[in-house]
Amino acid sequence: MSRLARGIVRLDGKQTNRRSYALTRGDLPPRCPIRLRSVRRHLLVVPQGSEIDTVQRWRHTWDPVMASVVPPHVTLAYPEETADEALLLYRAEHLTPLVPPVRLRLDEVFAEEEGRGGVFLRVADVDGGWAELRGELLADPMTPIDFPAHLTLVHPRTSKRGADCRAALAGRRLAATVWVREVLFTETTADTFTVLRRFPLSGTG
Repeated sequence: MSRLARGIVRLDGKQTNRRSYALTRGDLPPRCPIRLRSVRRHLLVVPQGSEIDTVQRWRHTWDPVMASVVPPHVTLAYPEETADEALLLYRAEHLTPLVPPVRLRLDEVFAEEEGRGGVFLRVADVDGGWAELRGELLADPMTPIDFPAHLTLVHPRTSKRGADCRAALAGRRLAATVWVREVLFTETTADTFTVLRRFPLSGTG
């Protein structure tokens, strides 16, 4: 049984014996936040540690606009994946108390379109907790995107130096492990980054 499914109690107070209890829209109050076109909202994590300081130096060098607004992070759920924001947050609220901290490994630098489509640091899911959490949060009706977990070093919306960054950092690998203990729900505009809600990963495994 999934670690996330184990111990989840239905809203009627009964223990579910299904392999995965996907919280559904019918469980929610009739309210859904309005998403403005100029605003992007994500579920994400912000790793900490000396290795992240290295990542931030790279970001300030090659994409200072992004680096000055948004901290180094790994996105857990993108707006494009989120068919129902209220449902996503409801799942996060009920699932994260069951999930212990997640271990991620910072791996190699990779690029899209030789850097023109962005430059990223690949993030590996050491124990499978990241994939399991994404699977539960982005169950139907969400639409998961098939793109590897990563930290963004250069984004094409905010920097034209992707090709230069790729040339400078090609082959670089941090090979460092970080622990994630909290999921953030954030709102990002062109010049602001706001944490709207925090979901501690407080499970005991």
